[in-house]
Amino acid sequence: MRDVAGLILAGGRGTRMHSEQSKVLHRVADRAILDWLLDACQLAGMEQVVVVINPAAEDIRQHIMRDNHALDVHIAVQNEPRGTGDAVRAALDKLGTLGARYVMILLGDLPNIQAATLKKMMAKRDLQSMRCLTVVRDDPSAYGRIIRNEENKVVRIVEFKDCTPEEALIHEVNVGLYCVPLEYLNRVIPRLTNNNAAGEYYLTDIVELAAQDGINVNPIVATDQGEVMGVNTRDELELVEAWRRKRNI
Repeated sequence: MRDVAGLILAGGRGTRMHSEQSKVLHRVADRAILDWLLDACQLAGMEQVVVVINPAAEDIRQHIMRDNHALDVHIAVQNEPRGTGDAVRAALDKLGTLGARYVMILLGDLPNIQAATLKKMMAKRDLQSMRCLTVVRDDPSAYGRIIRNEENKVVRIVEFKDCTPEEALIHEVNVGLYCVPLEYLNRVIPRLTNNNAAGEYYLTDIVELAAQDGINVNPIVATDQGEVMGVNTRDELELVEAWRRKRNI
């Protein structure tokens, strides 16, 4: 499946892990978080992946160099921590050299994401649509909220810091996975702004821009909250490992 390239956003410094080691190299069931993500990409049929890192992440670079995945893994560097949208921008030139028409974007802290879910994300792809992964959480907490219109179509994602009180009550939230035509990414990423509470370039803003541009935003709703649980702390690391043990995977 050379028309889809994976893009793993692994530039976060993971300060809440209280470790010098990059967050994506912390281990779940005796494997690095990054390796579980690369496994999922490979099993889903991707052949090429770009991993975005920060300039200090020499440990990730060395890990990839020693890696024995059948995937063709490339590295892009996000020089400043300016948000997920900027992380994608840092990878565009590299993605352009791979010959792919679509990009499967994954956050680097989701070790339990399954290949079957990625296959659903990549199914029936076309140049006039994109897909995003959502989940309904009992406690939506600080996740970005999925905003649907009267026709139940996804029209935007609002980060928790920018939510109105009414939007904060929404339980369907963003997971951070998208399958997007590369041609559209090249057009939309330069239009992102950092006019928000965090002063960052949010990748989530491409959903609203796509809706405005006539690009269909097709959501896939995850059925298992554990599969899409992110890792930001050591406690969460234990939770994602417990989920994997319970399912014997």
